[in-house]
Amino acid sequence: MIEFVLQLGVIASAIGGIAVVSYIIRKKSHKEALVCPIGSDCNAVVQSEFSSFFGIPLEWLGGLYYAGILITYLVALVLPSLPLSPFLFPITLGAFLFSGYLTFIQAFTLKEWCTWCLGSAGLSTAIFLLGSYLTDFSVIGEFLASIKPLLDGVHMLGFALGLGAATIGDLFFFKFLKDLRISERESSTLRTISQVVWFGLGLLVISGIGIVLTDPAAHLTSAMYLAKMIVVVVIALNGAFLNLYITPMLVRISFGDEHKHIPGELHHERSLAYGAGAISLVSWYTAFVLGITMDLTISLWTILVGYFVLLVIAIVVSQVVEQNIAARGHGSGNKHDTP
Repeated sequence: MIEFVLQLGVIASAIGGIAVVSYIIRKKSHKEALVCPIGSDCNAVVQSEFSSFFGIPLEWLGGLYYAGILITYLVALVLPSLPLSPFLFPITLGAFLFSGYLTFIQAFTLKEWCTWCLGSAGLSTAIFLLGSYLTDFSVIGEFLASIKPLLDGVHMLGFALGLGAATIGDLFFFKFLKDLRISERESSTLRTISQVVWFGLGLLVISGIGIVLTDPAAHLTSAMYLAKMIVVVVIALNGAFLNLYITPMLVRISFGDEHKHIPGELHHERSLAYGAGAISLVSWYTAFVLGITMDLTISLWTILVGYFVLLVIAIVVSQVVEQNIAARGHGSGNKHDTP
């Protein structure tokens, strides 16, 4: 009985999600302002540069997701013996993580809240939690073990996308800052590269969780795997700070957009950007090396100490490079670089 109630909860959440995205689509298609019950500016969020992912409007992605969940759970009610859990869990997990990413953007990048976006995030979270309660993880573990080579392939693809895009993104970032500014076009390029990084990171996290479920005891007692998980968390937090806070701030400073001006702000933000870029590169390559050397027997603390030393060296080097750029900025009379 409780399973039936939880399934109805997922179905109701999916219907609610469809209603939310339908409202946003209708308002945007008619170029009408959204009503924001919490008194914020919903339109600033749904019309921002972050309102699409790889060029696809987020409301359409949300609509496809909620419709897929609704259809799948309706089928599950009619055919309860159909093994849908192995497919539903990674999808709902991905949607839950993506909702967290979008909520972070509202809080720290746009600094505006959209009632409907928060509602969608809440419904996505409800679908994930209710679906997880309904999930038989032993069945999922057996299924994932049977497709372990595919999981490993997806995991390596996540590494390839994330590592490659992070490397290219950092190179472009440093190149763009040679003139002490980031233009709107350059910011758009960095944002696209950032989306590739986040997509790769998403594949990495979801496939990584799948790999753990194939043999939880072995993976959760592996120093190499635990170290890689810690490094991936650092990648996510650092990436959010660099791509969703620092880069937009540099663009606002460059174009004199409205913000609280602080003397020397460009130098300060650029210093943080170089440090975060260094952390990104070291972390991605560390995670990659850990991923391909899982059989080595090294203690967790040894790995983490080595990783920390590499981070310190990379940050110091990045600050030396930034200081040279700052000196050039002072020589050119850059007002934002004035201490």
